[in-house]
Amino acid sequence: MARNNTRGRGARRSHRATGCRPLQLGPSLSIREVSECASQLNALVAAGGCEVDVGKLESVDTAGLQLLLAAALMARRRGLTLKLLGAGGLHAGAATALGIADHLAAAAQILP
Repeated sequence: MARNNTRGRGARRSHRATGCRPLQLGPSLSIREVSECASQLNALVAAGGCEVDVGKLESVDTAGLQLLLAAALMARRRGLTLKLLGAGGLHAGAATALGIADHLAAAAQILP
């Protein structure tokens, strides 16, 4: 699993600016958590929400990154842009290591 040691300080600013509460992810997004998180992401996008705070994420595996990419693409199909708050380390670390950083950046807005 790839590690992400970045903390999401920008999430609070975004929450105040938009008036909606971002979906908060925990410290891990692995195959064990993907099913539950997929349901939450589907509900978020279906409700027109598009912010996910990944600042507390410390470990993520391929399944977790694929889920974030799929959610970003689903949001795009609905005319939304998924915003990944606190994701600078995720993008530079795990997504780059797994070779999907460019795809994730094209589909979602990566915010530090």
